Amino acid sequence: MASRVALAFWGLILLAGPARAEPPPAIAPGVPTSVTLQPVAVYDADGNQVFGPGGGIATVPFQRLGKAFALPVSTTPQTYAIVQPAGAKAYRGINPCSVDIVISTVTASMPAATQPVTMGGKTIPNVQIVTSPTGVVNEFEDTYFMARSGRILSSSANPMSGSIRYVSIMALADPGATHCAFRLGYGGGGS
Repeated sequence: MASRVALAFWGLILLAGPARAEPPPAIAPGVPTSVTLQPVAVYDADGNQVFGPGGGIATVPFQRLGKAFALPVSTTPQTYAIVQPAGAKAYRGINPCSVDIVISTVTASMPAATQPVTMGGKTIPNVQIVTSPTGVVNEFEDTYFMARSGRILSSSANPMSGSIRYVSIMALADPGATHCAFRLGYGGGGS
């Protein structure tokens, strides 16, 4: 009897086959009623898929274009001038710091005065700190990165046009005596 039950069980398993996941729809479905559902794709205001499997500007895995930028953080907002690579439609931000940070692209007064950035006695390549007036990050409205986290986001249009982007960044608490730099890499999706 037990062998018949076991045989029937394994027969059902073999007949059922592996479960296959469906790709996300090309047009956004209605709002889910369950609070436990998590989105697998991102849609624009018109309901078109712009990020996720099979669609849009940045699919996994992320492919960085050029070198990453190291932006030192403190509780005082700092603005850095960086060169966004041509064709970059997304960015990956990694916050290795023990504190939460906010970051935003801002405008700068032209011509922008800059100088090299040093951290721990070393000059950081490909990043300049802006010493002339600029816009400032807003801790209540701008992009928030929790401590020791990272994510990929689509890149907004550069308000200053061109390839030089002015990025304002600020820690929401004192990072302490340790030197901490947010990592910012531009790129896009790949296969």
